[in-house]
Amino acid sequence: MQNLDPRQTSCFLTAVQCGTVRAAAEQLGLEPSTVSRNISALEKVLATTLVERGRLGVRATEAGELLIAFLSQQESVLDLLQSEFDALAGMKRGNVSIAVGEGFVGDLFDNTLVAFSSAYPDITFSLSVGSTEDVLHQVTSEQTHLGLAYNVPKTPHVRVQTSCAQPLVGLVKRGGSYDSGRPFTLDELAEIPCAVPPKSFGIGAMITAVEAKQGVRLRAVIETGSISALKAFVRNDMGCTILPRFVVESELSAGLMVARAIPRTIFPDGQSSLIRKEGRKLPQAAQLLVKYLAGMSAFQ
Repeated sequence: MQNLDPRQTSCFLTAVQCGTVRAAAEQLGLEPSTVSRNISALEKVLATTLVERGRLGVRATEAGELLIAFLSQQESVLDLLQSEFDALAGMKRGNVSIAVGEGFVGDLFDNTLVAFSSAYPDITFSLSVGSTEDVLHQVTSEQTHLGLAYNVPKTPHVRVQTSCAQPLVGLVKRGGSYDSGRPFTLDELAEIPCAVPPKSFGIGAMITAVEAKQGVRLRAVIETGSISALKAFVRNDMGCTILPRFVVESELSAGLMVARAIPRTIFPDGQSSLIRKEGRKLPQAAQLLVKYLAGMSAFQ
């Protein structure tokens, strides 16, 4: 196989990620025709069709997915090589990529990144925020070194570096209409207006499973993947939301919310997990960060 032209592979990857040649061209600062020519040239070099072109845009063929996996592995190997160079030179520098559920963001900054950046100021970060499914995909496809997510499904492709049971609680406005001071009952949870995450989130998946097992439906008036929106729902006394305590530590400390317990017979404990891809050797900078991540509230 000939050496792959990085301009061609960049056009191919960006087009697949963006979904259209035009969007890829805007991101790369090129003309759409240039992007299209580079993809066609790459297909000619590899003697295979890499993308399917349609009215709604482009998507990778099976051969294209194989190429994406190959390029991802190449990037991982280069990343590791650079890490070895840095370690050989006695330097603590590099870049760590992390995919996180939104509920972990405050905890990550408050209890890890501040101290870590003070100790290793030359290490930089790439941070992406998404659902549990997003985090899992980014870790297994080697787009990120590490992932932080809640209630991660078991898979042989993922190694759980550390985890901790984090029970869900019902959060309501302190002194508001729903602050009874008592634990929630199943009947009350089914009646009170709720804001919940979608099923692609670990918490949303747990709620769906509990509804099926208990034969009830929560009165979900809002479904959103935004933790900020869930908190705003509670602050405005519109009802309750269901989250682990570590997600709202600052709001609880400030007296803005109160956590009402949910019996474990209703909601079993979920797990906060730090994950990496099974079999992938982490670069030096990521290995250093792992030790600090264990100090997050999510793992206490």
